[in-house]
Amino acid sequence: MQEQRDMNQPLSGGQIPLQFGFRETADFEHFIEGPNSEACMVSRSIALGETVHSIYLWGQAASGKSHLLQAVCNLASQHDLNIAYIPLNQHTEFSPEMLEGLEHLAMVCVDDVDCIAGQEAWEQALFHLYNRLREQQKPLLMTGCVGPRDLAFQLQDLKSRVSWDLTYHLQALSDKDKINLLQKRANTRNFEIPEEVAAYLVRNVQRDLPSLLELLDKFDQATLTEQRKLTIPFVKTLIQN
Repeated sequence: MQEQRDMNQPLSGGQIPLQFGFRETADFEHFIEGPNSEACMVSRSIALGETVHSIYLWGQAASGKSHLLQAVCNLASQHDLNIAYIPLNQHTEFSPEMLEGLEHLAMVCVDDVDCIAGQEAWEQALFHLYNRLREQQKPLLMTGCVGPRDLAFQLQDLKSRVSWDLTYHLQALSDKDKINLLQKRANTRNFEIPEEVAAYLVRNVQRDLPSLLELLDKFDQATLTEQRKLTIPFVKTLIQN
C-alpha cells in the first residue's frame, strides 16, 4: 500500500500499515487503450480528482486492468492526492483489518478482489470499506478477473455493491495494438523492436500478452549480450535456442 502520509502513523485499531508499491512504469502513457478508451478516460479523471466515481475494471489475465489501476495511483500521487493501493493477490501477507481507516484518503485502489471471494472476514472488511468511502464521497477502484455477477462472494450485499457504480469490461487488444505495445515496452527498456519483428512475433510465435512480454524480456537481454539489433532471422535463432 502506498500513501502520501506518514507510514508510521497508526490507522484505527493501532495497527501499522504495510507498504505495497506499484510499478512506476504503469502509467497512462504506456497503456494501450485499444477498445478501452472510455475506461481509460474515466480512470484518468478519477486520478486527477475531477470525478468521484467508483469503478470496477474486469477482464482476463493481461487485459491491462492492474496496469490501469496502477496508472491511477501514479497519476494521483503526482498530483499530491493521498491514495492507497492494495493488491489482494497478496492478501495472505496481511489481515482484513488493513482496510480499516482508509476512508480519510482521497481514493482507494483494490486490485484482484476476486482473490478474497469466499473468505468471510475479507468480504466483510471490503464491504464496510465500500460503505465508508461512499459516505465520504470518496472513490473506490477495484479490479477482478470476472464480471460483477460472476464474483463468487458469499456476502451478497458486497456483490451488489460492486455493481452499483461504473463497470468496465476491458477488451482484448487487436494485433495492431499488441505490436504497438511491444514497441512501447521495448522503448522503456532502451532498445528497439522494429515493427516487422513485432508483427512476426504476434502473428507467428505468440498471441497472448504474457508470453509476448516474456519474450521481450529475453530479447532485451539477448541484444545486450550479442550486441545485435533485433531482426526476424535473429529472433528465429533466439526462439530455436
